[in-house]
Amino acid sequence: MQIFKFLFLLLVFFVTVGAEGQTVVATKKLTIKITNIKENNKILYVGIYRAGDDFPAFDKYWRNIKVPTSGSSEIVEFEVPVGEYAVAISHDLNGNGKLDKNLFGYPKEPFGFSNNFKPKLSSPSFSDCKFTFNHANSTISIKLID
Repeated sequence: MQIFKFLFLLLVFFVTVGAEGQTVVATKKLTIKITNIKENNKILYVGIYRAGDDFPAFDKYWRNIKVPTSGSSEIVEFEVPVGEYAVAISHDLNGNGKLDKNLFGYPKEPFGFSNNFKPKLSSPSFSDCKFTFNHANSTISIKLID
């Protein structure tokens, strides 16, 4: 009988921890309110980045979502663990799937960053736009720059 208890507890351990020793990380909902949307029926690309990701490259995010616009603001949600993040958003007005830029590298389409950071002469760094998500501050707002 003892061997069955031992085998049962061993089975519970492997199911809980996983065969590869992975642990489960608790996540909570991060809500991002995006404002200053000027055109509807276009796509917003919203990317979340962690330290070490290629921020703000609009195709090198940690997690992302594509949202069709239908008003002057949109709300998106991500499930994320506690940590430091930065958000970059682009509004694809011509439907080509990328953020178009002018000769000097400045975006020709609306964009935005967490902390409502407004770049001057170069792209922002992760530290310019980072915020700490600790479940208490579950909503951030980003105003698009056009």
